[in-house]
Order: sequence, then structure tokens, then C-alpha cells
Amino acid sequence: MSVIKRAGLYCFRQRFKTVILFLVLTLMAVFMLTGIAVRDAAKGAAADVQTAIGGKIMLDLDTEGNMGSGQETQWGTAYAYNGDLITQEIVDAIGKVEGVVDYNTEETGGYYGAGVNFKYLPAALGLSYTKYGEASAYTVTLSSEKCRAFQNGSYQLVKGRHITPDDKYACLISKELADYNKLSVGDKIKLYSFTFDSEFIDEFEIVGIFDGTEGTSGNALTVDEIPANCGYVDAASVQEIFKGIDEDGYQQLTIFVEDPVDIRNVYDRISALPELKGKTLKLTMDTDEYDEVSAPLESLQKMVNTIIVLISVVSVVILTLLLTIWIRGRKKEIGMLLSIGKSKVNIMLQVFTETFIVTVISFAASIPFSFLAAEKAGTLLILRATKGTANLNVKIDTSYLLPLYTIGILLITAAVIASSWTIVRAKPKDILTKMN
Repeated sequence: MSVIKRAGLYCFRQRFKTVILFLVLTLMAVFMLTGIAVRDAAKGAAADVQTAIGGKIMLDLDTEGNMGSGQETQWGTAYAYNGDLITQEIVDAIGKVEGVVDYNTEETGGYYGAGVNFKYLPAALGLSYTKYGEASAYTVTLSSEKCRAFQNGSYQLVKGRHITPDDKYACLISKELADYNKLSVGDKIKLYSFTFDSEFIDEFEIVGIFDGTEGTSGNALTVDEIPANCGYVDAASVQEIFKGIDEDGYQQLTIFVEDPVDIRNVYDRISALPELKGKTLKLTMDTDEYDEVSAPLESLQKMVNTIIVLISVVSVVILTLLLTIWIRGRKKEIGMLLSIGKSKVNIMLQVFTETFIVTVISFAASIPFSFLAAEKAGTLLILRATKGTANLNVKIDTSYLLPLYTIGILLITAAVIASSWTIVRAKPKDILTKMN
């Protein structure tokens, strides 16, 4: 009788043992498939984050040693930067560097204005150092969509659109400030701004309204400490307002790199630009936003790989224990097979075939259960690992079957060899004697 036929008959006769083995192997396969699916989903999510966020290089003014002597004003002593600004020539040169996909300026507090035809949310001190009350800070930008608060999800545009490089005299304000003054998209606000010896009233059109400032005021002493009072204005209008007073140029530039892994090479290319030689500007790499999201995903991949290894080890141990117990109860059968001339290898091959038959059926049956388990596990792990900052698309792919069956065969081979060691080392005479 062939090994396959003997294995099939044994499985049929020992239904209870076969069912137990089936359940153990099915559970093992579900855990294995779920682990592989979550690991690959985390890898895919990390790649998506890499594409979506990219890396950033910051070009800023080097103020160290480049600040002029103090000038006394009615508000105190003011110091002016006397170094180089980021000119359009520099911006154009950076835009042509290989690996650079975009750039943006984000000068927080680059413009201060007091409300002429609207009111800011009041602060504790209630200062009124201009004829129109206290001034609040605005971020000067080329593209508000690329500003950090919108990139990391702290702020969300709820009405209108973002500021673009083509805009002039456009602004974004918070929903809190808009509701407080009954303002909407398309309305125009007037801001009073001033320098050491000049004053202006500038009119901006509200092109968009954002939220995310609710509950962040705290115990603000001044209006510019209340996030809801701080908006965004386009860079072109600010340069026009202060034309002839300040030099044309940007005080800060965020350079977007397509691949964070390549950020060092892009950084070196930008550093080597002749337009930057001898300038009082400093270049730094910023991967904080990418690292904040990608680090948990990489940790998740390592954790799942560890879980897969643990599942494999535990599975081998459980299978070995089960098979060892069952083989010890088959001494009479083994003795009879030896007595009719069957070799130890032939007997071990029968045990392997029995286990392999159940494994094939178990792994096939595990697929539908794995779909549900993978989805639930993915949702739980992504919430705990990344706190919802990334999406995990967990799915069971047919390509997982090959590694699953490969791992399964290796596991049952190890378990069969370990559990059949008593047969290998024992002499046929001893086995037959114990059988008697």
C-alpha cells in the first residue's frame, strides 16, 4: 500500500485527531495571512505617506551676527536684519534643481494688521496701541495649502479656496473670526499696518475660511495670541505694500522634495548653487512631518514581522507536541509497518503526508476568515500605532498563498522531524519489543 493511501486512510479513521489538527492549522493560517496582509499594508501606507508628504528643506535668514543696531520707537527698541533676503533669482534657481517638486514661503507673523472694518476676538489685556485697536499676526505665503498647519491636518479649509501664487490682496481667516464678525467668502476686510515711519490701510478679499482653531485660545493676553485671530495673506500683496521700504524678497522658503530618502542629495545640490554663495542664508533639512507619520508605520512593520516569527515558532511547538503525543500512541502501527519491511523514512513520510493533507485543506479554509480578521486587525493596529494619521488598506491577496504554503510546509516538516525523532533513534527491535 502506498504512503499516500495509508495517510488518507489514517486521516479518515482518526476523524477526531484530524479535526483537531485542522482547527489548529486553520487558526495558524489565519494569523499568518493576517500578519502578512497587515505588514504589506503598512509598507504600502509608508510609501503613500512618502509620496504625499515628501521631504522638506528650509531656507531661512541667518540672523546670527547680521542684525543692525537697535532703533528706538514708540513701542520700544527694534532691530533690523541687514543681511540677504531670498530673492526671486534664488527661488528660480532652486526650482530647477533635480528632486525639487515645489516650494512655498510661510512667514509666520510676516504681516501685522489691526481690523478697520471688523473686530478681533478680544484678549485679556484689551490693548489699543493703534488708532484701530490691537493688531494681529498674519502668515505671509505663496500657497496656503502647503503651509504646515494645513499639511499636518491642524487646519482644514471649510469654505472657499486656498491662496495661490497668482493671488494678490487675498486672505484666509478662521471660521471663529468669520462667525464673530458675520463675514463670508468674497467679503473684503481692511487692515491697518505700519512701519517705523509709515502707515497703511490695506484691503484684502476673503478667498477662504478654515477651522481648527476652536478651543485653542487659552488665557491669551493679546489678540495675536489667539489662533482664531491669526490668518493668512498672499506674499505678492505684502511685497507691494512695503515696496520701497523693505527690499524685495522672502524671509523664508520651504522647498518640497519628492523623495525624503533622497533629501540629502537634493540638499547638497541646493547648497552648491552659485546663487547662494556668500549669502547670509542658512539651509536645513526638515523631515519631522514625514518622520512623525512614517516612524509608527515602520515600527508597525517590525512588530508584525516579529509576530509572524512568534506565530511560526508557537505553531511548530504546538504541532510537535500534538504529533509527538499521537505518534507515541501509534507504536503498534509503527511496529507492524517495520515488521513488514517499511523503513523509518517511509513511516516519517506517511506522518508528513497526513499532516500535509490536512494543511492544504486548512489553509484553503482559512482564506475567508482571514479577510475579516485582517480588516479588524488593520483598523486596530493603525489606530494604536499612528493615532489615525495614516490609512491602512489591509487586504488578502492571492499572492500571499505562495508564502503561506511555503511557510506551512517548512513548519510541518520541522514538526514532523521533531516529533518523529523517537522513531529515528529507536531500533526496530526495541519498537517491536515495546509493542509486545
